[in-house]
Amino acid sequence: MKKIISLLFVLNVFIAAGCNDLNADKPYLTPERKENGLILILPGIEGESGFNHDIMRGLERAGNYRAMMIYHWGRPVPLLGMVLNQMDVLGNRLAGKSIAELVEHYQDMYPNRPVHIIGHSGGGGIAVFAAEELSEGRQVDGLILLSASIAEGYDLTKALRKCKNGIVNFYNPSDGGMLGVGTTIMGTVDGSRGASAGLNGFKRTFPKLYQRRITAGMTMGGGAHSAATKPYFVSTYVAPWVLSSFWPAGSSGSGSYTTGTTGNAADLGKGKVSDNATVTGEWTKE
Repeated sequence: MKKIISLLFVLNVFIAAGCNDLNADKPYLTPERKENGLILILPGIEGESGFNHDIMRGLERAGNYRAMMIYHWGRPVPLLGMVLNQMDVLGNRLAGKSIAELVEHYQDMYPNRPVHIIGHSGGGGIAVFAAEELSEGRQVDGLILLSASIAEGYDLTKALRKCKNGIVNFYNPSDGGMLGVGTTIMGTVDGSRGASAGLNGFKRTFPKLYQRRITAGMTMGGGAHSAATKPYFVSTYVAPWVLSSFWPAGSSGSGSYTTGTTGNAADLGKGKVSDNATVTGEWTKE
């Protein structure tokens, strides 16, 4: 009975997030924006919702000029779909492969343009799967994981090889209901049971893995699981990683930095943004 109650609590939180303005990403997929780069936003198990729209709003507030797309990776089945999205490991990995194919198609049309994948909750795990599925010789610029539902002991070696700048993991120790209890009952999207990397960070250190702890003072209130998607948080702490040519956010590409360690996200908050030249072309999703 306790497990059932906990599961219903998890589902209720996601439903409460809302799902409005389902065409919200259309103004951000113009040819002009596609010429500047691509940001793929992967929702949690709830699918498109106010969480992902808030991520777009935060990036827009920060001056993002690149194309943004919310990618629907899950199963569009009310209630049951969310459970499947969390627990169907094979289906989740197939979703990662589809996203990798989409990235490569964009790169064929727009070579040398920056590509970032932002994944929230379950979408964080799918972002890792997508990077792993990229063909040899292909890379994205980076992954940004927000309260990710992926095992804290997950081996990121393969995904990091496919990321030019690396992976930044924003984790929230206050999110124990979803990323501790919830992932112990239902598992993470990679099939592990227990605390996820979105709760206390990845256990292992890797070159080009940056871990940033979310604190209450950074989020301006709100629920713990949605904290990292709020426009203020995204524009202040996430956008610099997306819009900087070199990581850590705001670096010039020179000097030495310690990676794979945990710390407060405010330590590497706002950074210098480098503009990128543009090329002409056209990209359409087949």
